[in-house]
Amino acid sequence: MSFALTYITESAWAITEAALGTIVSIAQSHGNIEALEKKIGERPRNLASSSIRGSVGIIPVRGPLFKRAGLLVDHCGASSYESILRDLHEMLASPKVQSIVLDIDSPGGEASGCSELADHIHAARSEKPITAYIGGVGASAAYWIASACDKVYASDSAIIGSIGVQSVLRSDKGDGELKFVSSQSPKKNADPASEEGAAEVQRVIDGLAEVFVQKVARNRGVSRDVVMDRFGQGAVFVGTEAATRGMIDGISTLEGVIEQTGVHQVIQEITASLIAEKHPAVAAELIEIGVQRGLASAKAKADRESTIRQLAQGQVSQEFCQTLIENEKLSAQDAAVQILLEARLAGATKPTPQEDPRFAFDRKLSSLDIPIADASEQQKIDAQLSAAIDLAKTSGINFKGA
Repeated sequence: MSFALTYITESAWAITEAALGTIVSIAQSHGNIEALEKKIGERPRNLASSSIRGSVGIIPVRGPLFKRAGLLVDHCGASSYESILRDLHEMLASPKVQSIVLDIDSPGGEASGCSELADHIHAARSEKPITAYIGGVGASAAYWIASACDKVYASDSAIIGSIGVQSVLRSDKGDGELKFVSSQSPKKNADPASEEGAAEVQRVIDGLAEVFVQKVARNRGVSRDVVMDRFGQGAVFVGTEAATRGMIDGISTLEGVIEQTGVHQVIQEITASLIAEKHPAVAAELIEIGVQRGLASAKAKADRESTIRQLAQGQVSQEFCQTLIENEKLSAQDAAVQILLEARLAGATKPTPQEDPRFAFDRKLSSLDIPIADASEQQKIDAQLSAAIDLAKTSGINFKGA
């Protein structure tokens, strides 16, 4: 058996049955790697490659998917997880790229490496928007990758789904080889044709498929039960039905997706730590500006409070003054108007105190005109008494004998 066929039969695949059959057929037809390289010749130059359109980075995910780049990737229109991941990192690092589109047309591929790539894509969503577009087929591993993006769109005729894992196996019977397996490890190379061997293979395949289902549920933001009930259990669906089932976010075209994602710019939360890390000089300048503004604000606040207290002193109550100070929306000028109004209102309503009539009489008495100095003493006394009696009468004070 050729190296290529051995590799295929010893791997688990998240791929459609037809595509896996094609890969096996190629390996069987062309024998070993060296012979296939001689038959194919020079590597073709028209393979799909990543590109940037405007601010949108486009990464093609085409043909069968393999963990690493190799002969089938180079010559048969396949893609590798490592090359897709490399292009993804380049797009994330490029300041020209504001959003990323995965252009998918693939029946799926090798299970090994797919989960890691999908996890990288899922984590990268926090850095730049990532959208998947399925133009032809987005099945099995290809759908696994698509589900890890922020959004998934497809053409109305796209084939989507095939969630599951399978493997191509060969029986040990009639192989013509002698194999020795350690007695401590009877399950190491179990014959899939036997009941025990088949159970072991099924256990591994089921375990991989469960990872597939769980990751799709996480990526799409649904429960495992939703994936099992609505995502087909290995079946495929045409675009519109896949959208109805929640497997994709809508129907579109590649150009429509590129245009839509190109409109949105990356909005990254600007934090003090981010500025300090990326632009330390800017951070230092902003800190200085903040300090100066803080000092100016504190001084303005103190000046305002001092002005209001001076204006209010002797005019309004302490409580009214404090109310004006605590109203930070009120300027010192507005506070002055409020103080004036309050003082006038208090003056208009304050009752005029009544003077004791006795004190008023004494005050008025002291202001009476004194007779001329050469008058006799008795005349002075009589004049003062007469004036006092008259004043008392006009002031409403009654004297005995008056």
